[in-house]
Parts: sequence; C-alpha cells; structure tokens
Amino acid sequence: VIKYLIEKGANINNGNKYSTSPLTAACSENNEEVIKYLIEKGVDVNKKDGKGETPLTIVCKNENENDNIVKYLIENGADINKENMDGKPPLILACKKEKINIVKTLI
Repeated sequence: VIKYLIEKGANINNGNKYSTSPLTAACSENNEEVIKYLIEKGVDVNKKDGKGETPLTIVCKNENENDNIVKYLIENGADINKENMDGKPPLILACKKEKINIVKTLI
C-alpha cells in the first residue's frame, strides 16, 4: 500500500489525523523492510509524531529490540540526541527498557 501511495504522489512525511507518519508507524511495528523503503525515498528520519516521538525514540521504547533498525536510522541521519516530548533521548529510553544491544549502538 505504501509503495502504491508513494508512486501516486503521496507525501511520505505527512501523517494521519494523529500525526503518525508512515515511518513512525513502521517503527512502531518494527517493519524493517518498510523503514528501509521509506528512507530510500527520502523520508525525514527526525520528524516527530503527534505524541512527540521520533522514529528513533519509538524503536528505543517499544517492546521489540531491533538494533538493526536503530543502526539504519542513525546511518541515515537520525539524531541520537533528539528528545521526545517528555525530554528523554533515545539512550535513556533504551536503558529504561534494558535494551543492551541498542544501548551499545547508541554509545
């Protein structure tokens, strides 16, 4: 669906009524394939959603640990110091969730 919408001219940085963008949704679901596709298409990797979360903070605080996504986001310009709405950067969020591999990646 995302590929179709982009091919038809959809703005990949726009969000839904809750300001959830395709990238933040893909990060919430740990969908590595969609994340890579969106980044290849030039999505803003630092854009916050309606809850004040960046794609990187979402990956660092959700239940799954996928340091490949974290590495890919960082390699493509994600700001490791950009805080969420609560003032917490990705490193603090990963520490709170005890995501050791992500913590190592962020350090």
